[in-house]
Amino acid sequence: MTADISRRALLKAAGLSGAGLAFASIMGPSLALAQASARGFTESPMLAEKVAAGQLPPLDERLPEEVFKVGQGVLLQDEFQTWEDGSFGGELRVASVFPTPFTFLGGGGTILRSPGQTTEASLPNVVSAFSHSDDYTVFKFTIRKGLRWSDGEPVTTEDVRFHFEDIYGDPEVGRAWPAQLFTQGNSTMGPAKLNIIDEYSFELTFSAPYGFFIADLNSWIPNYELLFRPAHYFKQFHKKYADPAKLEEQLKANAIDSWSQLLKLKEPPHWEYGTAAALGMPVLLPWVLTEYSEQRTVFERNPYYWHVDGKGQQLPYIDRIVNNRAADRDAQVNATLAGQVDLAVETDAPLSKMSVYVQNAEAGGYRVFTTGSFNYPIQLFLNHDYEYDKADSAWQKLVADPERRFGRAIGLAIDPQDINDSVFYGMFGEPFLTTKSFDPDEAEGLLDAIGMSERDGEGFRLGLDGQRFVLRLSFSEASSDFPPVAELLKEQLEAVGIRVEIDPLGIDFGLFNQRKAANEIQASLFWNDGTAWEGGISEDYLPSHKGPWSPMTWQYYITQGKEGREPPAYIQEFYDIHTERKAYPPESEQGKALYAKMMQWFDDNYVLFPVSGLKVVPNVVHAGLRNTQNEGAPYELDSYLSSEGLWFQT
Repeated sequence: MTADISRRALLKAAGLSGAGLAFASIMGPSLALAQASARGFTESPMLAEKVAAGQLPPLDERLPEEVFKVGQGVLLQDEFQTWEDGSFGGELRVASVFPTPFTFLGGGGTILRSPGQTTEASLPNVVSAFSHSDDYTVFKFTIRKGLRWSDGEPVTTEDVRFHFEDIYGDPEVGRAWPAQLFTQGNSTMGPAKLNIIDEYSFELTFSAPYGFFIADLNSWIPNYELLFRPAHYFKQFHKKYADPAKLEEQLKANAIDSWSQLLKLKEPPHWEYGTAAALGMPVLLPWVLTEYSEQRTVFERNPYYWHVDGKGQQLPYIDRIVNNRAADRDAQVNATLAGQVDLAVETDAPLSKMSVYVQNAEAGGYRVFTTGSFNYPIQLFLNHDYEYDKADSAWQKLVADPERRFGRAIGLAIDPQDINDSVFYGMFGEPFLTTKSFDPDEAEGLLDAIGMSERDGEGFRLGLDGQRFVLRLSFSEASSDFPPVAELLKEQLEAVGIRVEIDPLGIDFGLFNQRKAANEIQASLFWNDGTAWEGGISEDYLPSHKGPWSPMTWQYYITQGKEGREPPAYIQEFYDIHTERKAYPPESEQGKALYAKMMQWFDDNYVLFPVSGLKVVPNVVHAGLRNTQNEGAPYELDSYLSSEGLWFQT
């Protein structure tokens, strides 16, 4: 489905509703005057003015010896995105409810880079050279010579050494090693050993084959911060390096008691690079946070960004990203309909508003089309660790049943076609995994057989403890479809006698995560990155990564048995498959076979239930925005993650 508007309508919208900027006056004359550097590169007029004013070094001094050239098939998928070398200028407006919009993250921050969401065609990105031993135990990296952080400081192996020794390796900092840096992702096998070779080269050695690490290096989820942090910046907050008097001033200014708390505050993960803590923090992304408030966040181009296009133009094309933060989901939709947003996808553009988007496309100055989604649809998660430490827990008896009758009954009671038709307009396709069939009669028979045949006066089943059984369903509203899906699940499960209480948490993910960590969630709704599981870009199928299905055994797994719950045999089987898979690159023959084995484990053990088929999502895009996705692309997210290549055509 596509709704395009004419150039005349676009210019009219730009003049009347403020859609985009007056690009003709910005781009044309500026580009006409642009002169190539001695090395053949050109830059944004915005940066050229700063060079002329003595505020920045010349372009050739800001770029590394070897730049990264972006074009068709490098950051974009050939079949679904067509690359055009673009023009400089303008601002991209979004209206995220969160301070860090996905658009800001860009695709430039990964250590290696493959097109789309694959991992099989890796190119060195932050690094200029990458190699590994035949058995995938030793990985060698060479940083691009002359690569700089966004404040102009060189990127060197000191940024890696500091990260490993003074962040992960300092017990006073209290920062856990990320799972990706343990051999095969398994804490019992120990973290990688770092060997600094020289100023630009280093090696990581693992104690066993770890081919899956290639996927972690390609993934924008851990991003470059898996290995690199600007040491020169963070040393001012670290007791080992900071001037004691200045450190004390920082503690007082931030009302914090300890230097380790201050360091944690000043070292946000890249998901939070749009928060106040990230102001002044050097990055390797296309844009840098320059303004923060509760109402607005602004990101301006990184003058030291090392990607260029086929003409030698330094990316990104767009000067700034402005997030005029929406108060809620309805406000996001209204801003989009009013032509105040240049790129809105999925949670910013719910499917329920598709017809309204199409009707308002011309007036709003945008085009509308649909793509697949990086995310799986909403899923129901059953927490197999809930009440694990409670003697005679009725819940534990249900989930520990070796025949999995309770889980099978839940899957049979869910009608994915009803949810698809009622909430997703029949567009989400056929169900998959544990909700492959809908048979409430069989579900009732299984519940009877497991010992839940008795009912109370209202017709709800009694648990194995003789009390009314209640399934408490918790969720944070990641998108507008969560509440109606919850209501339909309640209706379907109560139809087979399972009483359901809905526990909505608004959009407060912090509260959801706190309760998840405390093992207080019995059942939950969440989506995850299922389409990226096989290629290894995402592993949020793990027991505590999205909806919790075994958060306490995960705690046991990552703390080498010091905390949490020792996995029962059937969950240990999952960890065994997960660890074995890590020995191989996910796109290899062995990796694919083990992925299939892991999917079979999910099918057999009923820990999560997709409530519909695969997603279809709207993309609402400014009519003049280029290098975006096309109709039918598999991942809506690629427009966001290739955002350095977005540009406005006038």
